[in-house]
Amino acid sequence: MKHKRTSSILVANDGSKYSEKAFVYACELSSMKNIPLLIINVVEEYATTGYSILKELKKSSNKMLREYKERAESIGIQKPITIHSVGNVVEEILKIANRKFVDTLVIGSRGKCGTSEDMLGGTSYKLIYYSKCTVTIVR
Repeated sequence: MKHKRTSSILVANDGSKYSEKAFVYACELSSMKNIPLLIINVVEEYATTGYSILKELKKSSNKMLREYKERAESIGIQKPITIHSVGNVVEEILKIANRKFVDTLVIGSRGKCGTSEDMLGGTSYKLIYYSKCTVTIVR
């Protein structure tokens, strides 16, 4: 028996101005199409990241996700789901998108580390290339 898929939107946020725009767009799309919204933030863990720094990054990530969830609920989105993950950003987003059967992935064109000369950030580029679902890039 086949598993029935439910349409959903996954928006990736890193706190940058472009991910903020992606969040607004994803909320509009979720509201308009009445489909679930998943909000993800990935804390990139490096070998040199100390325990106390990683702990603060996780705390900050969870706070950001709570704020995004509250904002989504305040505009009428029913039960937005937040996902906190630690690891390689691209790998974690793709893993969650595949596991949750996401139909549309919404991301900003650049993250916090992008420069104004970049047409597309490295994470955005990789997600477009490797994703099995539709990817919407927001500028």
